[in-house]
Amino acid sequence: MEPLTISELERETGVARGTVYYYIRRGLLPPAQKASATRSVYDRSHVELLTEIKRLQAEGLGLRVIRERLGRRIEAAAENGVDLVAKQNEETRRMILEAAARRFALRGYERTRIIDICEEAGVTTQVLYSHFPSKHHLFIACYHIYFQWMRDQIEPHMQQTADATARLAWRVYAAYGIQALSPDLQALARVETIREPSEVRDLLRETYAQMLSDVGEDLAAVRDPSANPGLFDDELVAYALLGALDNMQMRAAWDAEYGRLDVMRNLLAIHAAVRAAYAGRVDLTSDWAAVAELAAELAKTTPKTLGPGS
Repeated sequence: MEPLTISELERETGVARGTVYYYIRRGLLPPAQKASATRSVYDRSHVELLTEIKRLQAEGLGLRVIRERLGRRIEAAAENGVDLVAKQNEETRRMILEAAARRFALRGYERTRIIDICEEAGVTTQVLYSHFPSKHHLFIACYHIYFQWMRDQIEPHMQQTADATARLAWRVYAAYGIQALSPDLQALARVETIREPSEVRDLLRETYAQMLSDVGEDLAAVRDPSANPGLFDDELVAYALLGALDNMQMRAAWDAEYGRLDVMRNLLAIHAAVRAAYAGRVDLTSDWAAVAELAAELAKTTPKTLGPGS
């Protein structure tokens, strides 16, 4: 249900707030949900009940009779399990994020002011900081919005092809879209995913999971169970491809030696090689056997971290 403020309820029903409060005290309306000590939210059931009360009053019925007639509807509305406060907070958070994402994309991180984001989102700075403790936190959270924007652009093309490598090409296209929106954000987002637990860290991890889940599914779809047993984990391979893309994009940004096509060609070639191994067209078992013992030994220990003589 859509949450409404008392002002919105007044405008929609034509009933003054003093009358609304009186009806709540008399039991003709369910209580509003408290969003804070000074703010309450209402829902469509309040609109419907107020409309019905006005109609019955126009027929000459008194409030006691109206309350009896509407008793079951009033009780049902009061028992509604929808958390209007949570829904309103979620909507406010979404508006702030989308406004911030647009501002950061247009002006960059340094030149974007919190007051401008608040103005576009229609909230106060106090409300913004109740959802996002800092400008940096808000900036990192925009990664999820940028991902959604790019995903909406490529989804029709993804649905038109079943070829896993072609689908990956569209994902690379979307990754370049995110990079164009905010060149620094991808690197910052990766750093944030390994920090202490926080809401933004969890949001980013969820975004990566959404971004890569269908990559793993596409690979799993071509897997031959008898091919290269135990060598590949779908999730880790998907993240490996993302890491390869990030690092190739980084290298291409250093100078003009490599362009976007170079990055896409090399990543898609790596993906095609992985698909061949998944499908059994390439047998890596002997290659793995040659290094398996060394890998197992190295995995047991960590290199010294303080330098020689430590």
